[in-house]
Amino acid sequence: MIKNHLLDTLKNLLEAEMKEFKSKLTDIKLEKGYHSHVPRCDLEKADAVELTELLISHYGEHYAVRVTTMVLDAINQRDRAERLRRATVAGQE
Repeated sequence: MIKNHLLDTLKNLLEAEMKEFKSKLTDIKLEKGYHSHVPRCDLEKADAVELTELLISHYGEHYAVRVTTMVLDAINQRDRAERLRRATVAGQE
């Protein structure tokens, strides 16, 4: 399930990495059709479970994964981004 892969990825971020992730999440350039970011006030106290729910409810499962991997790449967590990409692609086959 995409949601589980997304949650596992976010749960494995260290506290400082999660803080950087949330900060970059509000700055990342979104694709056309996605005009708004998750509000910063919703992100501030969100843990991995809450953040997963916010991302999915705001963007839908597939674009939530895309946004997450873009942010992970932007904060130099490329290995995690690649694992998430592979896990979600494998889950779709």
